[in-house]
Amino acid sequence: MSRQNMVFGFSAIQLATMTLCLGAPLISQAQSAEPAGGPALPAVTVSAVRDADSPTGPGNGYVAKRSLAGTKTDTPLVETPQSISVVTREQMDAQAAQTLDAALRYTPGVYSQDNDLRFDQLSARGFDLDSYLDGLKLVKTATWFVTPRIDTSLLDRVEVLHGPASVLYGQAAPGGVVNMVSKRPTEEAFHRIDFQAGNNDRYQVGFDMGGPVDADGKVLYRVTGLGRYAGTQTDHVREERYAIAPSVTIKPGADTTLTILTSLQHDPAGGLFNPVPLAAASGINPNGRISSKSYFGDPQRDHMERTQGTLAYIFEHRFSDALTVRQNVRYLHDDIDYYQTSITGPLAADNRTVPIWSNINREHLTNFAVDNQAQIKFNTGALAHTTLVGIDYQRTLGGVNRGGAVTGSINIYNPNFAALSTAQITTFEDYSLTQVGAYLQDQVKLGNWSLQLGGRKDWTTSNDVQRTGAVTTVARQNDSAFTWRGGLTYQFDSGLAPYVSYAKSFQPTIGSNTGAAPFVPTTGKQYEAGVKFQPKNTDALFTLAVYDLRQQNVLTPDPVFPTRSVQTGEIRSRGIEFEAHANLTENLKAIASINKMVQDITRSNTATRGKRPVAQPGQMASAWLDYTIHGGSLDKLGFAGGVRYVGSSYGTADNLTTVGGRTLFDAAIHYDYDQHWKFALNAANLFNKEYLAYCSNGFLCYWGATRTVLATARYQW
Repeated sequence: MSRQNMVFGFSAIQLATMTLCLGAPLISQAQSAEPAGGPALPAVTVSAVRDADSPTGPGNGYVAKRSLAGTKTDTPLVETPQSISVVTREQMDAQAAQTLDAALRYTPGVYSQDNDLRFDQLSARGFDLDSYLDGLKLVKTATWFVTPRIDTSLLDRVEVLHGPASVLYGQAAPGGVVNMVSKRPTEEAFHRIDFQAGNNDRYQVGFDMGGPVDADGKVLYRVTGLGRYAGTQTDHVREERYAIAPSVTIKPGADTTLTILTSLQHDPAGGLFNPVPLAAASGINPNGRISSKSYFGDPQRDHMERTQGTLAYIFEHRFSDALTVRQNVRYLHDDIDYYQTSITGPLAADNRTVPIWSNINREHLTNFAVDNQAQIKFNTGALAHTTLVGIDYQRTLGGVNRGGAVTGSINIYNPNFAALSTAQITTFEDYSLTQVGAYLQDQVKLGNWSLQLGGRKDWTTSNDVQRTGAVTTVARQNDSAFTWRGGLTYQFDSGLAPYVSYAKSFQPTIGSNTGAAPFVPTTGKQYEAGVKFQPKNTDALFTLAVYDLRQQNVLTPDPVFPTRSVQTGEIRSRGIEFEAHANLTENLKAIASINKMVQDITRSNTATRGKRPVAQPGQMASAWLDYTIHGGSLDKLGFAGGVRYVGSSYGTADNLTTVGGRTLFDAAIHYDYDQHWKFALNAANLFNKEYLAYCSNGFLCYWGATRTVLATARYQW
């Protein structure tokens, strides 16, 4: 860690410690001396309850009504003038979501690469989604493979902020932010053990325990963990994971809370990816169609091992009803050891032979992030203000020893990997990234009107040093950007809340143009209008949104020097999204979503102008119903079912190759035997439909997830 990082980290921890000391009373009420002239008053204990409907809680059934993702303040979703989706803990359990991709399958406009076990690859509204954990970014490198991945069993909820979010989060893709919220200590004691088994030799055991440590409930704990050993739908590819996440909350006084979150995860087998030839997978190859189980990599050499650890705290102190300060801090370290062989290039003339690319990557990444906030509430006449002032900082240091080359070729119908040569490490790379951001947000209420205005200034610095043989290349880049957003909502007494908003984002672009000038960041801007409906007598939330989202300063070939790039490109996405989450009755819960997106390249120096970007479906829809019987001989027996439709996408930049759409069905049955035992059986892609999830070009495609069956037995006390 650099001296700068160490100093900043020490200052952040020192600030939290000083604030904690200032916020804690020297003598608590329970211990105070008897006042002169009379007996001591009875002790009063005040504690903040983190209930299911809190902005960091697991949600109430399938419905969450508050979130921190959109404003970083405890704001009802219906008051936030931007589309936000929340997947609750109960929804993840009901659908047996084992990955972040699976957890977001029923979220409108969110598309995943569906069957990549190595890391999450998510997009929304046609652009990448950036991943956050507890409001702090999970940094991933732009080029290589060291990427943190959080197991869903460690989470209470998942939030998606659709569209540009740089005003609160700094550099980010225009698609938006997915924020994962960690499980945290609870005030009520509970203990739970899960036993799971599924097809493809999948076995898993997990536990989740928590509650108060002391009689006064000033110290709370929680510890969550799992062990998993599983095969996959692809021959020779397996998944193995061991994780534990202890946490503790300390409440020295009614106005001060400190939550310490830790985690350690080891993936001896982190999964592999498996590109397949388009012609052979689609069945147009005269030699026959390949199976979705076939792995076109070397099972003897290929592996991916990940070790990941985090240490974080979330601190909050309320000085008064008007002033609250918060500080979120996290240290993360990630190591991977990765070797992968995979096909590269089209099939040869015999429609059997394909070249093989081999890469070796040994990588490490260290990230320190801190977000300092002050929330101030005040009135100016009839206007009620909630103002948020913040400064955040992150420092990332990483390195990779890597190499890659074409190491031979195979016959895809009778592969022989023994003839391949082994990739060797040829390049040593070290990189660093520093970002500092200052932001200001004001939420103003006047009667039924809610106005949000925010602005932010960011400064980023990156350094990259690569050594290949005797050649060393150094790239340094400094960027700065100002982003802002504004939104207006009106809440009718009926629960209807129409809104309009505008938001911007920025994302640094690595490299330089023909004149050796560094590329400026790409920018995103979005106009959104919609309506949210939270009925008074129904536990439900409905959202309808229309948007126009554009990414500018996109790289496109230089018309004079085609091997170089200029930043005159633009991509536009326009669409409409609908989402519903409802606990309709004690027996029936429902989720539904539908979206239609038109995305095209509006500016380019190539023939791609007017074309759609690859691997982005234009429409998706989904619905899920869960019915549980209450009373009678079948008391607490439940049935659930879902349907997911994903439309077609293009597999080549010229839009001449189309990947067909698909309709998939999910089902579940669950039964609460008594107060302690719960049993469930889930099936995703119930009818085992084989399909291509997407193609990245005219010859490389990827299979989607085939049928997954998972049986769960849960014991809790």
